[in-house]
Amino acid sequence: TVTSVLDSGPAAVRRRLHPVVRLLVGLAVGGAAVWFVVSRAGGVGDAVEAIGRMKGGFVAVAVAMAVMRLWLYSLQWWWLGRRSGRLGFGTACAFGLVVFGFGAVTPASPAEGLAIASRELVRRGRSKRQAHLSIGFSEWFAQRTFYGVAAVDLIIVVSIGHLTFGEFWPLVIVATVVLVALAGTAMLARRTASAEGLALILGAIRLRRPQPPVEVQRQAAAGWHGEAMEFIGPPANRVRLATVSAGAVLADAATLWATCHAAGFHIRPDIALLATTAGTMVSWVPLLPGGLGLVEAVVPAILHRFGAPLDGALGATLVYRAAGTVLPAVAGGAAIAALWSHRTTPVEATM
Repeated sequence: TVTSVLDSGPAAVRRRLHPVVRLLVGLAVGGAAVWFVVSRAGGVGDAVEAIGRMKGGFVAVAVAMAVMRLWLYSLQWWWLGRRSGRLGFGTACAFGLVVFGFGAVTPASPAEGLAIASRELVRRGRSKRQAHLSIGFSEWFAQRTFYGVAAVDLIIVVSIGHLTFGEFWPLVIVATVVLVALAGTAMLARRTASAEGLALILGAIRLRRPQPPVEVQRQAAAGWHGEAMEFIGPPANRVRLATVSAGAVLADAATLWATCHAAGFHIRPDIALLATTAGTMVSWVPLLPGGLGLVEAVVPAILHRFGAPLDGALGATLVYRAAGTVLPAVAGGAAIAALWSHRTTPVEATM
């Protein structure tokens, strides 16, 4: 058929090769970054020796903090999932592992994990709108609290004097703007008029599509906003969702703090949070699944900037990544298999 011919043509081959090429380019960039840090640290042998000298007790604390981070995100998913029906906490934990474990190492992180969670919610009796609201609010609170905690931490680091204000004042201004923007958008999100205005702006951008009358767009936006506000619940529910997300960000920093102590050097909690913030941001680079290579280069560099030995910083970062990224990704893969093998009725029994 014509379709089969097109699918086997040069264009189809390029479409199939494009993700592979992107992955190879990303791995090359990440590998170069790791090689640079390893060579500066004295070679692979020194990093391995630093890992071998680690204190097992602090490594256990690091693993516990990584588990705590995933547990908090799972708790958030449980609270959100129950807004549209019954949801067992075990299933919510599986969703948390899929999104924040498996989803963190996918090329379009965390889009793949969110897509899988959305499909599984629909299979469990939710409408597509309810599933989209669940994953949308999960990302809303996770991302906003990440930026908020990071901005506050940066201001604290400069205020204490770990970074001089004269050199880093632009970052303080950016952090302040972020906090003001978060507060402002939180207030705007509660207003129906904001949703109506956003709908009109998006409608005006889509020039090639015929647009319904303005009043119809306003009514649709108002209906969507009302459903979203009813879904998210009262202000107390929003506060606890934000608190849980902030706790997950701090648990991630605590994981790195523990691996640093395991490696034999002390790092302040605010510096550990600064390093994990930078590591998280570089992990969003599209070419690299989970920021592979760049995180292992950036985090040790920041720790070394604040006095950590480079070989120890690299060893601490590798263990941090194993506890906070690799193991959750493996667990997330197992959670996907468990979700696929466990088909539930639309009303799921609580656990």
